[in-house]
Amino acid sequence: MARTGTGNYSSPLTTSRTLLLEDGSDNKFRLMVDNLVAFAAQLQQFRQAIARRMGLSPPQYNILMILAHNGGTDTPIGYVAKRLRVSVPFVVKETQRLHKMGFLEKQVDKKDRRRLTLILTLSGRRAVEKIAPFQRDVNDALFATLDRNGFNNLIRLTNGLLGSCHDARTRISVPPMRSGKQARG
Repeated sequence: MARTGTGNYSSPLTTSRTLLLEDGSDNKFRLMVDNLVAFAAQLQQFRQAIARRMGLSPPQYNILMILAHNGGTDTPIGYVAKRLRVSVPFVVKETQRLHKMGFLEKQVDKKDRRRLTLILTLSGRRAVEKIAPFQRDVNDALFATLDRNGFNNLIRLTNGLLGSCHDARTRISVPPMRSGKQARG
């Protein structure tokens, strides 16, 4: 019979970078990773709730937010796909639904007639404006602990971590996210 919980086992380190270890232990590192995963999951739930409140799927919400933040006009589909880290066909499919809902229009790009650009309609702009007070309230509560310095540090850190994903992905052969499920916007 195997014994468990003897207290003699010490799990192997999950990082070898000495800057991420404290007294030879990766406990703080593992706690930080667990906290990042938990925060990402919570952030995803909040974004899904906002999308549902608008009657949209999370990818549709993300697309509308990108268009709104890009001024609402002449946003190439490829730009949206790159921002969301999804494929162009995925964005095309989701924008067809948004078009049917009356939230956006598609037009041929004036500079490159082979490409389509997206434009928020008046209905799309109204939907974005209507949800804005709710978004502000949620974001103000979610990021209440940040001061200006913490905010700037968080931007720097998250940009760096996202940049590190490519190298880590090549080490484990995980393809880039294509489902539209990640948080953006």
